[in-house]
Amino acid sequence: MKLKRRGAETGSGFQEAINQVNEAYERLGRACITRKAIPGKYLIERGESRRGLAVPAFEVASNGAQPRVSAAEVARVAKDNKLKDWRRFIPESKAEPDYGGVLAPDGRAIFYDAKTTKRDVLDFDNLHAHQVHFLERMARLGAVAGFLVEFSAHRTVYFLPAQVLARWRDEAERKSLPYRFFTDTLTVAPAGKGLVLFDYLAAIAAQEKQYGCDFAQLRLSHTAARARRKLVSR
Repeated sequence: MKLKRRGAETGSGFQEAINQVNEAYERLGRACITRKAIPGKYLIERGESRRGLAVPAFEVASNGAQPRVSAAEVARVAKDNKLKDWRRFIPESKAEPDYGGVLAPDGRAIFYDAKTTKRDVLDFDNLHAHQVHFLERMARLGAVAGFLVEFSAHRTVYFLPAQVLARWRDEAERKSLPYRFFTDTLTVAPAGKGLVLFDYLAAIAAQEKQYGCDFAQLRLSHTAARARRKLVSR
């Protein structure tokens, strides 16, 4: 099923759409998933005075969720203040993925990073090694862990579990995952109702019902073999 992300664009727009879906999940009592704040610092030139950037104040939502300022809003404020170097932010830590939280009703943990691609392939170069390692550790302890992947050309969203990524990496011996693998093996996030633009939690539940929570029932041998043959033929 092809999805329309209302008011969202690629890249940061995908994250805005995820934030909206997660807020809807919390209101519905299905999960509490938030985007991780990245600690870091801004660089200033020698002799340059420190300057702050005032952003509009937002009221805390009724569900207690932390107010957010979109990238577009920050860019607008920066432009109004004639700031040309406001993007000089250096993250101090990026070991953990973008999103984390708990699922209802049993409180199971969930961690994932958001990735969007215009190509019909997910390159491993776009997956940070430290994040993959973190997600694999969480998966071994029973958490839902992986990557929420958007193929913008097809307007589809899939959840790629860390266990599946690790097995593909080891069995296929190639540094990318083709879109065909997602369509043939995983479950596309269906369109939801209201603010749930794409119901990725439903896709996760369907995948685990089919393959088990540890994905031990998933067989990659034939798909991985085809990938190896295609790689060798090149």
